[in-house]
Amino acid sequence: MTPRELSTRPGTVWVRQWGARWKAAAHAALGGKCGRCGFADERALQIDHVRGDGCRESRGATHGQKVSLGTYYKHVVAQADSGRYQLLCANCNWIKRVENKEHS
Repeated sequence: MTPRELSTRPGTVWVRQWGARWKAAAHAALGGKCGRCGFADERALQIDHVRGDGCRESRGATHGQKVSLGTYYKHVVAQADSGRYQLLCANCNWIKRVENKEHS
């Protein structure tokens, strides 16, 4: 099967739509705009781990297993009020990473 044929299979389309719905729900749960500058274009919004522990959290929570984006967004929605996550635009997220020395 070609990649194009795989990407249009009913199951693949459903998974992509499921993930997109959870991504929209996660963005809404986190305020729908950048927490620093207020930018609201969803194409540039990113979910940020406030403590900068995203890699450690994902490795520890899944015991090294990969998790689908839909499952990740679902987790973010459930934890939205915990203060662990915030929505930042790409620029503010990278600035935060540099300021806090979170980059590897």
